[in-house]
Amino acid sequence: MSRPINNSTPSPVTQAAVTVALSIYLVGLVLSIVGNTGSGSSAVVRTIKSRLFSPWMVPPWLDLGFDYRLTYGSDEDGDFSVEVRRQGDGEAAPVRLPGQLTGERAARWRRLARSIAVEDTDRDGLLAAAVGRGMFDDVGADDVTVRVLRTPLVDRGGPPSAPVQASSARVRMVGGELQLIRAEPRGEVAPLVRSGASGDPSDGGTGSDGEATR
Repeated sequence: MSRPINNSTPSPVTQAAVTVALSIYLVGLVLSIVGNTGSGSSAVVRTIKSRLFSPWMVPPWLDLGFDYRLTYGSDEDGDFSVEVRRQGDGEAAPVRLPGQLTGERAARWRRLARSIAVEDTDRDGLLAAAVGRGMFDDVGADDVTVRVLRTPLVDRGGPPSAPVQASSARVRMVGGELQLIRAEPRGEVAPLVRSGASGDPSDGGTGSDGEATR
């Protein structure tokens, strides 16, 4: 004997509530997308989106500014982290970020560290200076070193890779002004060139006076 098929449908009140909830959600989705367009949006759309629908953008991963990149196995695709320590103090433990953080907070710190190492040159060190300035209280000094460490990608089945320095800068406060001094790689420093007596560098590299010039 077969069981009777239950063809019961939700009550009209339930159907109306579901319809209203879906309508509100779809309107919020449209406003979230329109409010984040590169061409801009009206003040009304921006206000409605920021006041009503912004909290909805993170749980369903609707944040269009969250940029996922493809991985090509290059150095720039490694994991980046920030290390801040007091200038000249090699014994004190540095502040490492993301450190023990996990999830979205750790991912944002890694993206910031990558931006410092890869893109901050075009910004005149703005990001590194901001990170160093924000760490003055945590480090307990107004003269700090901001380093970005890159952990290369690990080959399948290979041993873990040791982090390497991707960039380094000194951030300090002098006379109420924030200063940033980059640590230039040795390869970018002009080599020592010795001029010959006749001005021809191919005559052995030493001049009559034996002076070295740069």
